[in-house]
Amino acid sequence: MPKKIFAMFLALLIAAVLLCSCDISAANGDQSNTGTNSDDPAVGDGTSYSDFITVMTEIKGYGDRMAEMGLPVQSEYYYSFAGASASAFRFAAEYILWLKGEGETFESFTSGSRYAGWERIAEINYTSPYPSYFEGLILEVQGLTEECFDPYASAAIMPMFPEEGLDFYYLKSMSVEKLYALRDSLRALEDSIYSAYTPVLNGHEWDKLFFDAEYLIALSYQSVQAEDYSTALYYAKLALKADPFYATAWHNAVMCAIYAEETELAGGYIDEGLAVFPEDGQLLEFRQMMLDIAKGMEAGQ
Repeated sequence: MPKKIFAMFLALLIAAVLLCSCDISAANGDQSNTGTNSDDPAVGDGTSYSDFITVMTEIKGYGDRMAEMGLPVQSEYYYSFAGASASAFRFAAEYILWLKGEGETFESFTSGSRYAGWERIAEINYTSPYPSYFEGLILEVQGLTEECFDPYASAAIMPMFPEEGLDFYYLKSMSVEKLYALRDSLRALEDSIYSAYTPVLNGHEWDKLFFDAEYLIALSYQSVQAEDYSTALYYAKLALKADPFYATAWHNAVMCAIYAEETELAGGYIDEGLAVFPEDGQLLEFRQMMLDIAKGMEAGQ
């Protein structure tokens, strides 16, 4: 299944860069300032922040390529994953700086950044394990060992959690100067991502199972049964963002868009779904149905 292949790609890419020192390049070829590589942990001493930025820059590049191909759902999948991950890391770095005495109120200290709050950042893409992971990390560095268990556990069960695990605890002992440099590098990465993609956030309560496309499809089906078609479409969109390589997610999105009377959106889902699954019988039937409706409307004019 392609989603599993993508998860394996992330794990393999992180594992590969752990074996070497890598230069960090932004999506447009600009160099990100991450400080010197000697400040980054060595293999076995923690997860490299330079490697993290390398991986997310690569994923943002996939979003660029999908956007160039006219595939908005596919591009959002990559952009939003990289965005949620980068924003979570940057928010964690800011939190640790504040714990070290930087700034006055935490709200004012983070006001110069795009997104703040674990729930708000997670909503950018619920499949990213990093909002949950870094939420757990911040609790752990404050000595809240019992409280950190749930967010750590939530991150660990997600398909995109790297198989080799994550260890950014060393951030607690980094100097203020280096933490500011890291924060600025992550802000630069966010600028690159969000200049190409703007998340649509509505403040929905964070359900820790929103990474599961099948669960989201079930929620959309329940909403259809309740004739709440706008909510059904909301869950259908989340299911596509969670796994655009799952044919059922496309079938569900088309049906929910039709129920919500979003005909143009339904047509877009059909077209892009067929770009991913060109021989899918259900999507081909949807396309023919839309063509028949259009012909009937023209004949009736």
